[in-house]
Amino acid sequence: MNTLSISELHTLRLAIFDNAENLHKEALLLHEHKMFSRAYLLAHYCFEELGKIPIIVGAIGKLTSGDSVDWKKLKKRFYSHTEKIAAQNHHYYTFGLDLDLLRNTDLKWLESAQQKVDKSFELKNLATYVDVSGKNFLLPIEQISEIASKELLDLAFECLRAHWHSEKLTNPVLKKLANKSTNRTS
Repeated sequence: MNTLSISELHTLRLAIFDNAENLHKEALLLHEHKMFSRAYLLAHYCFEELGKIPIIVGAIGKLTSGDSVDWKKLKKRFYSHTEKIAAQNHHYYTFGLDLDLLRNTDLKWLESAQQKVDKSFELKNLATYVDVSGKNFLLPIEQISEIASKELLDLAFECLRAHWHSEKLTNPVLKKLANKSTNRTS
């Protein structure tokens, strides 16, 4: 990733979002056909893909305020599974959860999600590759339950909803497209 303009970064956000939506749609198809490990895998990829958007938004914020962007560091974060998941967890916490000042369930969700990052990698790998534990072969088709697949699909969808909301609020490229569409129907 080389130097990109603010406009290019906004367009990149939409491309990432579109890909995440497609990953989710494909995950749903796999789930409906009882291919739970692969559905889980694509739902995980959807979640991870969405985590790129807050990373890009951080660069947009820096450029907008006149600060420089360390493109090498940005690229490293853009490809880091841990960084993308952490960024997505924070985005969902900010835009997807209701504020709970009494019981702090929103903050508890974030803390729990951050603690589960390593487990999510383990499950992603179990959904992808044959593994060996002692003398037992771990086949992906046997490692992810229908419930685990459904739970991650639901979370990925909620994360998509949070991004639909935040993109409508903050992405000028999307606003411009919406205005063109409105003008055509008027």
